[in-house]
Amino acid sequence: MDAHLARMLSSSRQCRCCGATFAQLLSLSCDRPDICPADMPVQDNTAVFATDGDVLTEDFCRFGSLRFLRAVLAIPLADTGGEEFILGTWAGVSEDVFDDYLDLFELREIESMGSRPAWLSNQIPPESGGPLACMLHMRPEGEYPELQVSEVNHDLARMQELGLDLDDLLGVLHAYGHDLASLVYDS
Repeated sequence: MDAHLARMLSSSRQCRCCGATFAQLLSLSCDRPDICPADMPVQDNTAVFATDGDVLTEDFCRFGSLRFLRAVLAIPLADTGGEEFILGTWAGVSEDVFDDYLDLFELREIESMGSRPAWLSNQIPPESGGPLACMLHMRPEGEYPELQVSEVNHDLARMQELGLDLDDLLGVLHAYGHDLASLVYDS
């Protein structure tokens, strides 16, 4: 592992803009699909079962005719022996997939769904364009499904295949507005 990256992963230095340590920044999250208005309130997960119409919860979103599930997009960090940069994202899915997921969510059996087509519904990195075709892989109970980018020529697909080196990772964190100097350089 790169010595500089190893030191950063074990450092307690904090980002001046958000207070997170570098290791904490290896797991970022989008609070809603990009298409959802910022003033749409986030409700408890039970609201998706009890409410008709538009609803945004911690894990589900119904917005007009669109359906979304909370998912993760994992990008390996090159030469780290398995460390990953995890992005909490939203997957756009068909109404059938959404309904099947809800039925199996209550039974804690979503893994039985296997893999389904989906769309990455957040721009990663910011300003990168519209929805991106993916496969949504269901995982064991208690784990969010994982998105695998299907468009092999897209930068995110290459990142998932080859991993991020330290410079690439810092570029992604900078794109999200994090103060790299406070994380990288000694005071």
